[in-house]
Amino acid sequence: MTDDELDRWRTVADDPADRAVAGFFETAGHHQPAALVGELVGHLRLPPEDLVPSIAEFLHTAAKLPSWADHHRMARGQSFFSQFGLHQFTALYLASLPSAYAAAKGVHVLWLTARLETDAERRLNETAQFLMDVTEPGAFDPGGAAIDRILHVRLMHAAVRWLIDHDPRVNRPADADPGAAPAAPTWAASWGRPVNQEDLAGTMLTFTTVVFDAFRRGGVEFVEADAEDYFELWRVIGSLLGVADGILPADLAAGRALQDQIFRRQHAPSVVGSDLTATLLGLAKSRMPRPLAALAPALVRRYIGNDVADMISVPPSGPARFVLAVMIAFTRVFTRARESDPFPGWLAEHIGRRLLQGVLEADRKGERVPFAIPDRLGGLG
Repeated sequence: MTDDELDRWRTVADDPADRAVAGFFETAGHHQPAALVGELVGHLRLPPEDLVPSIAEFLHTAAKLPSWADHHRMARGQSFFSQFGLHQFTALYLASLPSAYAAAKGVHVLWLTARLETDAERRLNETAQFLMDVTEPGAFDPGGAAIDRILHVRLMHAAVRWLIDHDPRVNRPADADPGAAPAAPTWAASWGRPVNQEDLAGTMLTFTTVVFDAFRRGGVEFVEADAEDYFELWRVIGSLLGVADGILPADLAAGRALQDQIFRRQHAPSVVGSDLTATLLGLAKSRMPRPLAALAPALVRRYIGNDVADMISVPPSGPARFVLAVMIAFTRVFTRARESDPFPGWLAEHIGRRLLQGVLEADRKGERVPFAIPDRLGGLG
């Protein structure tokens, strides 16, 4: 993939989902953009026969696994997630999200659709619940939740694009510095389309290749073939999310190469990325045990490297790096022991998922984490 090709992918969004959402808004009437998006949220919960035709047609057409999907590999990929559930969520919070925040252009979508402190915890819970849903054994079988959840997120992306394109309070200059603090909600044409194909592919990689990098740097020992299966599971998820065949990596090796290229192109210092990172680390203090929360900045730096961490203003590691070294050594010994004793892996796969789901439900006081399309843009009333 050349830089010129990736430049073109930045101008491409997701035509099927965009047409479906545009059809809904045309049918819904002439309300304010935020009100229309709010109506779409409720509309997606209707039974199929009551959906606006454009949404119903999209869900019918898009709710199919790609022809190349391998159910056996997908099941093994789901097992890989379950065996390393705690490490997966640690990597999500302290590697995947910071890596996404370092993409100076694409991160503006996150800033536009999140009100930082007021929305950050909900968005984290949504992402965690999404991971639990798509990695649940049998989730892609008839009646499973995975495809419905994935298509819901895909329509969320289309709604965000529509909102950025149509809300009159959004500035849309030809060009703008993505690293500067936005004085008002802004999306510049030079940044490409909101939630474009390069950013979609890059996000998919933050949940796969970035996680594997974090595992290695954090002392988590795993089998490469299992990682290949987990990557294959995410190729299916990515395809259902609207990642085009032309940019979807063919395998894990291609994914690693694409990660290097996208991150080289997109990672840069930005005020928005730093603000989101500060909010994330603040949440870590309130959600994690105090000793682990104190290690959070050091873990971020370990997982994504000092150069990228500096771009998003991660605090220095300080003395925590010495404690971290001991924790990494312990993790390496514990996860390596799985090769000779299958019990730790069995325990993690059969009990760890239930514990993680319990944590999510505790955050919601026993309720399932809902998925909601943002009904307004950051900074707007």
